[in-house]
Amino acid sequence: SSGINAEYGEILTGNNEVRLYKNVFSPKFGSSLGFIGFVQPASGGLLTMSELQSRWMAELISGKVRLPPAVCMEDAIDKEQVWRESWYHKSRRHTIQQIPILYNDEISEMIGCKPALSWSDLTLTWTILFSVSAFQWRLNGPLAWNGARQYCKTLKPVPFFQYTMLVVCATMGILLLSAILQILSYFSY
Repeated sequence: SSGINAEYGEILTGNNEVRLYKNVFSPKFGSSLGFIGFVQPASGGLLTMSELQSRWMAELISGKVRLPPAVCMEDAIDKEQVWRESWYHKSRRHTIQQIPILYNDEISEMIGCKPALSWSDLTLTWTILFSVSAFQWRLNGPLAWNGARQYCKTLKPVPFFQYTMLVVCATMGILLLSAILQILSYFSY
């Protein structure tokens, strides 16, 4: 618990519902007031989420990025609320819930540090897709770290993603075999 009673009108409404763009900024106050760490990860991820929020705030303060207009932020808040209600049980606990990887990718895209998936570096792409590390958001953009690429390549896939990789590889194999059989069928006449 944050210890905050969520009843502050413009920002925090009744029932713990939060009117913050990406759980950080009020459309009314813009970048002059930000709530860092005011997010509940669906699983793990609070530190990386808070770090990216902080980096976003730093980029806003330095004038390198801007928030969207207030009306666009309000629209995004409404859409996110509909999404959250469709994914989570409606309760006072799930009002600031986010999926860490998706959330981090949204914030990192706004500040220019979303990891780029590339055919030219399949090992790194594979690692980003099937493992999770805070360093994947340090590969490029503001506050990039030179060692992030090498560190990411040492990561092992998350166990759940190992099964996903098997399904992806099996599906690709089946599709390839199907295509080969289709091509061979043209030559059988």
